[in-house]
Amino acid sequence: MFKFSTFTLSITLSISLISFNILTAQADILDYFKKDLSKVPTKEKLKEQEPIASNKLNAALQFEQQGRQKKAIAAHRNIVKNYPFTTSAAKSQFKIGEYYMAASKDKKSFDAFQDFIDKHKSSDSYMDAISNQYKIAERVLANKKQKKLSLLPDKVRDSDLLKWFLSIIDNAPFSKYAPLAQFAIAESYQNEKKASLAILSYQKLVDKYPNHKLSSEAQYRIGDIARKKINSGSRDSANITYAKNAMEDVIVAYENSPRAKEAADALKQLDSIQGTQLYETGLFYEKQKQLRSAVIYYEKAIKSKNPKITEMAKVRIKNITPQIVSDPTPSLSSPESNINKINQQKKKIDTKSASNEEGPSILPPPPKNP
Repeated sequence: MFKFSTFTLSITLSISLISFNILTAQADILDYFKKDLSKVPTKEKLKEQEPIASNKLNAALQFEQQGRQKKAIAAHRNIVKNYPFTTSAAKSQFKIGEYYMAASKDKKSFDAFQDFIDKHKSSDSYMDAISNQYKIAERVLANKKQKKLSLLPDKVRDSDLLKWFLSIIDNAPFSKYAPLAQFAIAESYQNEKKASLAILSYQKLVDKYPNHKLSSEAQYRIGDIARKKINSGSRDSANITYAKNAMEDVIVAYENSPRAKEAADALKQLDSIQGTQLYETGLFYEKQKQLRSAVIYYEKAIKSKNPKITEMAKVRIKNITPQIVSDPTPSLSSPESNINKINQQKKKIDTKSASNEEGPSILPPPPKNP
């Protein structure tokens, strides 16, 4: 019998797994080329196609100069369809996108430029196509804002517009258009009252492009969305904490931004709201005669930067402290009271309900002597 150590067995399995992955990858690559080689013309064939496609491109451009747009677009489509691997095909595909863009056919133009991007990544016009895609998406978004109160349906659905902006980011994640598209996504969610998605999208912009000119605005809006919830009546303390943290980040990370002063003002307002809520909570507990709980919230309210709240909280503590001293018995809802109640219950003997504890084990009787 052969004995293998754990280390040897692990190495053997690792090598086998790597070999399998390499073979699988090679098979995938071969399948890929087998699939595409049937479409790719030979070098000689491509050499024959280039001048033909070039002549057709010149004819299409002449149609365009003559104002015969339909003839021009038909010629460009013919080149893309029949000579897709020629240099003229890339130019024709770009022209198709431009034609639809000029005709305000937003969906067709965006898709045409996407075809160009997918098939001609090495083209000098690649970034021009990205730029045009952003212009199309931005135009549609602007139209949607204007038609917000209109009863007419939009030509481009919100879900499609969202996909467009995401495509722009995927096509060129390090271009100047990526953060602009990300901001547009967040703003769209905000306009649709989808607060959580808007915050996540703004945060993504701040995280991925912290030095972009829109990052300070995105950071401010994160806090502002939470602040608006508070102003609309929300008493969720998490919103205050979230809003304060966001505004503090604006002040610290973007101190020279136009939003820094507004963030400082917002922070003062949030601090005042938080202090007021803490004071009101203290009043609630005081009315319930839960004085120790009231003091806890009054002490938190004292930390508020609002001098009025601070002074009122100090007065309340001063007034109720003698009552706590004269009545050392904790309030019923205090932790100490709850513990005492539990201990008292444990001392009582329950003679009615069955015992939950197991008694001594009962052995069977010894066998009788024969």
